[in-house]
Amino acid sequence: MKYPLIDIDLQKLKYNFNELNRKCSKKDIKLTVVTKGFAGDEEIMKSLMTAGADSIADSRLDNIKKFRNLNYNGEAILLRIPKKSEIKEAINYVDHSLVSEKESCIYLSEEAKKKNKKIGVIVMVDIGDRREGVMPENLVDFIKEIIDFPGIYLEGIGTNLGCYGGVIPDLKNTKKIIDLKKEVENKLGIKINRLSGGNTATTNLLGQGLLESEVNNLRIGEAILLANDITNQRQIEYLKRDAFKVKAEIIELKEKPSLPEGSQGCNFSGEKVKFKDKGIVKRAILAIGSQDIDHSSLIPELKGVEILGSSSDHLLIDLSNCEIDLNYGDILNFKLGYSALLRAMTSPYVKKNYLY
Repeated sequence: MKYPLIDIDLQKLKYNFNELNRKCSKKDIKLTVVTKGFAGDEEIMKSLMTAGADSIADSRLDNIKKFRNLNYNGEAILLRIPKKSEIKEAINYVDHSLVSEKESCIYLSEEAKKKNKKIGVIVMVDIGDRREGVMPENLVDFIKEIIDFPGIYLEGIGTNLGCYGGVIPDLKNTKKIIDLKKEVENKLGIKINRLSGGNTATTNLLGQGLLESEVNNLRIGEAILLANDITNQRQIEYLKRDAFKVKAEIIELKEKPSLPEGSQGCNFSGEKVKFKDKGIVKRAILAIGSQDIDHSSLIPELKGVEILGSSSDHLLIDLSNCEIDLNYGDILNFKLGYSALLRAMTSPYVKKNYLY
C-alpha cells in the first residue's frame, strides 16, 4: 500500500443511500444525492447507480460531465448558482439548475433556446442562513420576471440551511418556505412542481416525522457519506458510519518541547497560534497535511492520540497518552468529518482504496 490513503466502503454507502431513499419514498420525497463530497469519484458513483440513485446534484460541472460519461441517465442538478462562463457547456449536461440571479436565468434561457432545449430552474430563497437565495419579499416578483423566458421553465423553489450560517431547519422556517410556495402559486396562478426543502440538516425533521408533506425533495450528501449531521451535531443512528477512513504513515517520532522557541510570527496559513506548555511530549509527524485533509475534522481511531495541528504536508500529533508503542513507518487510522472528506477526496496525493 502507498500512503496516505482513504478506505472507501462502497457497501456502507449503498446501505445509507437505500435507507434514506426508503424513508424519503414513504413521504413521497425525491432524494437527490449530493455528489460533491466525493469529488466526482467514478467507483462511488457506479455503486450509487447500482443502488438506484436517479437524481444527483453537484456544484462542479466537471463532476456531472464525468457521471454522464458513465452512462448516468438520471436527473442532474447544478447545485451552485451557475457561472456565466459555464452556462453554454452546462446546457449539454444538466436538467435543472439552482438560480438566484436574473442574469443567470437570461443566459440559461438564451443558450437553451439555441440548442432547442428546456432547462428547469429551482429558485433558491434565503430564509435565514444567508448563503444563496432571493429574499422572501422579492420572490414573487423574481419568478414573475423569469417565468416566461424561453428555454427555461420553473421546476421549483428551494432553500438551504446550515451550510453557512449554521441555521437549523425547524418547523418555523420550514413553514416559511411552504407559505412562500403557496404565495407564489396564488399570486401568479401557477403550480410549483418541486419544493426542495433542504439538505442533511433537514433529515432531523424527517426522522422525527415532522417534515411537512409539501416538501417533496431533499438534497443529501453528508448523511449518505458519513451518517453525520454536523449542523445538528448528531450521528444518524440508523445509518452506517465510517464509510471513509484515512490512513497515514509516521515519518518522525521524537520527544520534543511542547512550546516553540524563538520570536513567534504566523504559521503557513497566516495564523498566529497559541500553544499550551505541557513540557516534553512524545510527538509524531505523519506524512499528510493541509493540502490533503482538514485536520480539525479528523478523529483518531487510536485512543490517546491528540492532533496538534498541521502544515501543508505534515500532520503533528501528541502520543504522550497513547498506551501503544508506535514506531517510524507505522500507520494510523482516522475517521473523517465532512470538511476532511472533501479535501481528502479532492487531493490527488491521497490514494483511494475501495472496499467492495
